[in-house]
Amino acid sequence: MRPKPPSRPKAPGLPNENAPGRRDTGPDSVPGRPITPHGHQPDPPPRQPLPGHTQTTDAQAPVVEIFNLPAEMHISRVITDHPISNYYLPPAMVDRLPAPDPQTGVRSIVSGRQYVDLADGGTVLLGNDWQGQLRARQPSELTPSGPRLERVEGTLTWRVAQPLSEPWKNWGIGPQQASIEVITAEGVHYQTLPRRGAPEHPIAYIKNPAHPGYDFDLLEAVLRHHPEQQPRGAIQVPPAHHWQIDPTLPFDKTLTEYVGTYFADLSQVAQQNVARQQFALANGSDTANGAGLTTLRQVFNDWKTLNATPRPELADPLLMLPVMPTVAGNGTSRILELPAPDDQASLQRLTFDPQKFRQDWSYFSTTQYPGDIKRFMEGLLTRNGYTVFEPTPAQAYPALVFRRTGHDFVFYMTLHRIHGKRIHIPSSSDRGFAPERLPQLIGLPALRAVQNAEAANTLIWLKGGSHISADYPSSVFIVRSDDPRH
Repeated sequence: MRPKPPSRPKAPGLPNENAPGRRDTGPDSVPGRPITPHGHQPDPPPRQPLPGHTQTTDAQAPVVEIFNLPAEMHISRVITDHPISNYYLPPAMVDRLPAPDPQTGVRSIVSGRQYVDLADGGTVLLGNDWQGQLRARQPSELTPSGPRLERVEGTLTWRVAQPLSEPWKNWGIGPQQASIEVITAEGVHYQTLPRRGAPEHPIAYIKNPAHPGYDFDLLEAVLRHHPEQQPRGAIQVPPAHHWQIDPTLPFDKTLTEYVGTYFADLSQVAQQNVARQQFALANGSDTANGAGLTTLRQVFNDWKTLNATPRPELADPLLMLPVMPTVAGNGTSRILELPAPDDQASLQRLTFDPQKFRQDWSYFSTTQYPGDIKRFMEGLLTRNGYTVFEPTPAQAYPALVFRRTGHDFVFYMTLHRIHGKRIHIPSSSDRGFAPERLPQLIGLPALRAVQNAEAANTLIWLKGGSHISADYPSSVFIVRSDDPRH
């Protein structure tokens, strides 16, 4: 019998291939190696017995007993941290990584993987756990199994984060600081967000006293970098109506990321502008209050569950848009100046990034067929949660009629290909809004929806299409306009 060959020893410092967590079979690509952008393949199926093989039945199967857990018992997923040293990358790999980002300290490669240098030495791969927290990750994992990480303030290095269990325990204030905006829970005084306009609101939000108040930018920064420091909800529990703090994070991502989840084709600037406007509308001001945060949480839940929303203007970015003014053009025509797509001051237009739908844009940008703009915009709207009435084959005055689950508004959008900065609106005698033409232009079902919405004062007029300019990257736009028939 031939001797069994010795097993090949592992090179020192390689990641532990047997560490817990789901497998990531994609290559750990760094500069200098072939890179597979997405690279994740499904795990192999469980091994099946060979044909003709009979499993041993000598062992008695264990008896399984099922117990009902008490209703008051709360179950949460627990991640057991493994030593951070298990996740160190070999020096040869670290040497090929790009320099850390000067703002975040993250070393990113083109495949999308991110690495950080630790203050105590070593470099590890970053991953998001099921709560969106950053943890050390093995290259072989999809779900990270390592310790939670945080950046060391003022440096480009990271460290193992402090426990998140009850950070608000350090937010107590002294009795001398007590005011109308203070609640007491378990004998500790906590400052709360203002409850202006809703003093009897059932939910209060305690806050870190180091944060004087939360405007949009501060709340976004807290949610992005230190989510455990965000305000926490508190409710009064009967019969004594004592205050109890909810340990659940109100938000598991930034407000901009919530918008991006449900309106994925919007540009990053547009997503942030929508989130900023949504924040201001929910809170009734530029700073957060308790009722406003609860309203935002409800809107995000309505998006997730497709429920009807009591405040449609918070749930649909198209309803957040202001009506853009027009100015006189030649004769009786009008001109609408398109806002700049990179304007971060206010929400005036929705801008969609063609890099997020390259194939559709590549075809659309090479054709001038009027029907193509209807099909192109129909696909864009459908991907972002709208229901579009079937476009007609009419070639004149391209337009779409559509709506969104959760509210009763109906949108009528005329379509345009814009080169430059202006939309030229023809005179009323040259418009395709004559009642006898609408069945051909938008179809009978869409026409009935428009008529019903107009009678209920829920009809919204829009203009949209492609925007090509020498000053900005090409984009797709939607703006709100007044009734073009008047």
